[in-house]
Amino acid sequence: MRKSFPTVGELVIGIVRTIEEHGVIVELEEYEGLEAYVPRSHIASGRVRDIRDFVKEGERVVGRVIRADRQKGLVDISLRYVSRDQARRKLAQWKEKRRIISLIRMAAERLGRKDPEKIAVTVWNKLARYYDSPMEAIIEAMRTGPDVLKKAGLEDELAQALLEEARSHITTPIYMKVIGIKLISFAPNGVEVVRKALLQGIKAVSAEDEVEVDIYSVGSPKYVVRVKSADPKAVRRISSEVVGTILKAIKREGGIGEVAWEKSYKKRIAPEK
Repeated sequence: MRKSFPTVGELVIGIVRTIEEHGVIVELEEYEGLEAYVPRSHIASGRVRDIRDFVKEGERVVGRVIRADRQKGLVDISLRYVSRDQARRKLAQWKEKRRIISLIRMAAERLGRKDPEKIAVTVWNKLARYYDSPMEAIIEAMRTGPDVLKKAGLEDELAQALLEEARSHITTPIYMKVIGIKLISFAPNGVEVVRKALLQGIKAVSAEDEVEVDIYSVGSPKYVVRVKSADPKAVRRISSEVVGTILKAIKREGGIGEVAWEKSYKKRIAPEK
């Protein structure tokens, strides 16, 4: 997993090893054996009276490279040039990469391949070059099959082995969209008009869509449409079609229909044992 050498501006992850009077020495996680220095002025914004108020030995931190001298092997990083959101994303990406490389290594070991660590890094690089998110690609493969992995250049046997490891160790995400709508009918049989409009929404979904759709009342004239699936694209498409069908149906009968609010969720379901 080692990279060659960090570049200026790059976000890096390090473990705090030594706290000194004028700065901190960290061991860079992605560059085995390489240390970086955090000057006191780059520990945090504002005045730093005691460095230990901001970092502790053994703590994992995210910094931005402000100096990188490959010839001398010297790297300086700044902690104050990294926002909390940037640090959170960087750590999440790093943990995800480690997890995927571990799965690939286990797949290679299962197949009895030589140098599974090298294979793991090579396969990771293939996935990262072909897909913006290797983890999302693996999750898609869990849903649709190994062809998703083969497209990135994985050979059949390894793609299947990786898929099996993923199914054993990765929780499957379920995507859900919940939309609140308001339906009003001025017809004498208004209740029936609304009921038929909601039924039209249900009929807009076919068995091939592989989604779960629920529609229920939260007190007239408010209703909720909930769509769930392992396929996020299907959730977005079907929720739009269902709500669109309902609103058109109520308006055809002279009523009023509108979207009041909508929310999206992502839950994870543990793998079956």
